[in-house]
Amino acid sequence: MNRITPEALYALLPAHTRVRDAEMGGPLQAFVALLAREGAVLEENIEQLLDNAFIETCAPWAVPYIGGTIGYRALHNVGGAAAGTRAEAANTIPYRRRKGTPAVLEQLAADVTGWPAKVVEYFQLVAACQHMNHIRLSPRGIAEHLPARPDHHVTANLRDPARMEQLGTAFDPVTRSVDVRSIERNPGRKSIGGRHHLPNIGLHLYRLLPLSVSRVALRPAEAGDARRFLFDPLGAPRQLFQFPLPQDAITTLARPEHMPLPITRRMLDADPALWYGPNRGFVLWQGDDPIPLTDIIACDLSDDGLGWNHTPHPSGAEPLIRVDPELGRLSFPEDQAEPILATWHRGFPGRIGGGEYDRSREVVLRPGDDPVVVTGDATELVQALNNLPSQGGIVEIDSNAVLDLPNSFTIEVEADAEIILRAQDGRRPILRGDQVTLRGGSDSRIELNGLVLDGGPLVIAPNGDGESLSDVRLRHLTLIPGHSYTASGGTVSPGAASIEITTVGTELDVTACISGPMVLGDTTTVDITDSFIDAAAADPFDSLNGFAISGSGGAPAGSLSMAGTTVFGHIFVRVMPLVSNSILRAGDADDTVPVQVLHRQEGCIRFSFVPLGSIVPRRYRCQPQLAIDAAIEAAEEASGAPLSSVLSAEISERIATWLVPSFTAITSAHPAYGQLREAAPIEIRHGAEDGGEMGVWHHLHAPQRETNLRIRLPEYLRFGLEAGLFYET
Repeated sequence: MNRITPEALYALLPAHTRVRDAEMGGPLQAFVALLAREGAVLEENIEQLLDNAFIETCAPWAVPYIGGTIGYRALHNVGGAAAGTRAEAANTIPYRRRKGTPAVLEQLAADVTGWPAKVVEYFQLVAACQHMNHIRLSPRGIAEHLPARPDHHVTANLRDPARMEQLGTAFDPVTRSVDVRSIERNPGRKSIGGRHHLPNIGLHLYRLLPLSVSRVALRPAEAGDARRFLFDPLGAPRQLFQFPLPQDAITTLARPEHMPLPITRRMLDADPALWYGPNRGFVLWQGDDPIPLTDIIACDLSDDGLGWNHTPHPSGAEPLIRVDPELGRLSFPEDQAEPILATWHRGFPGRIGGGEYDRSREVVLRPGDDPVVVTGDATELVQALNNLPSQGGIVEIDSNAVLDLPNSFTIEVEADAEIILRAQDGRRPILRGDQVTLRGGSDSRIELNGLVLDGGPLVIAPNGDGESLSDVRLRHLTLIPGHSYTASGGTVSPGAASIEITTVGTELDVTACISGPMVLGDTTTVDITDSFIDAAAADPFDSLNGFAISGSGGAPAGSLSMAGTTVFGHIFVRVMPLVSNSILRAGDADDTVPVQVLHRQEGCIRFSFVPLGSIVPRRYRCQPQLAIDAAIEAAEEASGAPLSSVLSAEISERIATWLVPSFTAITSAHPAYGQLREAAPIEIRHGAEDGGEMGVWHHLHAPQRETNLRIRLPEYLRFGLEAGLFYET
């Protein structure tokens, strides 16, 4: 259809009418523009009616209705996660035609959960005698009397380390004796039933995302070192992950290269072509020329005293580039005069903290916006910020480069103005400097979006006239806990604040960020959503006993609200209006109150984990207090009388000992940072208001995805088979 535009509609009027309208200032033209806008809305609605007839183009609300025509049953909604019903509804008929096959189960699991999946038929890995007269096709295509599975050995080949490395994974090739226990597991439990039995099917799910880091200059292992480099420009050891390759056909089963696997040394050594190259795990460039695969060799480059193991020598027999994908290191036989660039993938549970993932909703342009684009030079960035008009503006960084900021880098905005400094969508720039300071006049605003701050804190301070910023918004930021990473992934400045606020009345809005400790003013209002706040101690386990959110000098911070947030460390604030679906994980060392709120008569904490001994506002369905109250109530009903204080204290201590969040990793350099373990209490994994998990990864809706898959599996399993779900990452 032709689009209804104001110009086209106005041109339909007689010429004399348009002339008269122009003499009067154009009121008729303005009215026609209003009619054209409403007509465009109607035209778009008519087009959408046609689109709604097809599953590929219909609006989200129409998916269940189209699915209902083929008997499709909708599942639990998983919000904005990368999983939904559209793909499953579109493929329902092909699924039903091939139901019961492993290929369908793999595709079904991927469509329902949004996670790549590998299906294992465990009867093929059960030790069994094979009849020598079983007929199968030989490699020549002729029917011969051969064993059905010639590689199906009862004993493992211990001389094949590459295959032994796959033990316990989805690609485990080793035969086991039969285990007749059920493979189905209770949610939150770790492998209750056995796997290797004739009716058992295993669905292995990969939850970590392979987030790309594109054409970034490698970081020297030490200053002046031109032979040894790190993949991570932040200097932390990062295991490289595979970017999943597309499968050959929908009827084929997934292989390791089709999964977002962490790449190991033996995997890279066995078949480098699977993991090295464009759209794979990693690729290297020297200038504009890619380094050929034949120059790459896998190697163990772990620490050896003051140096690395197995670094090549210029006079060596093999002048190859040695790469350690498990530590994110590589070493050249000779000094490199040209910069070395790399594209690689890091693993992470979700899309927070900035990266090359889709942030299009965060970087939309409003009418009149004309952003200043900076390509990757710190001097250019400073000039762009200084040249903004008095009303402020937008500065975008179109680069993945590391920008070395001048000392005490400052962004200052005038009164009633706004400055936005952000990365363009698909970019992950790193700002490196000793400190980034934000200042502004009254009613001024600053937003930082999609950046990584390395080397120092973010300080929000008054300007020269003593005025304060009214609003600071942080979106998809990483403020490294401890300011920077050591070579082992630890913190350079343990316990140092990542955010310091000394202004009066500033409102801080933090969304999808990773940050170290916050030191806030007593009049600061903070709202944190889908973020991670880490006290950043030298020993990660000591972070629980440090202060994550507090005021300066032992004083309390101002007002704190949180939703879907995980905090490692103590909290001390004046008021806590609302905390929801969060984990406040703090220790009780030195008799310090884990979470302390001065004004307890206002505010509420709901569907969250709050340590015992905390002084907080009223709680609603918070753990472990909810489980303790239920246990005491059950004991009183059983005894028919109120429990004594001794018995109540005993029940509280017993439950509080085990009902605590447990994580796969608690260091920010680890791929599974803040991810709840499968063995974590089900009260935590399903304790949020929607039945999801508490904490920073609540928005991923992992429990709902697992439940959806368990609901859908019986429809596609053959009679008599049982399926178990296993998380590989």
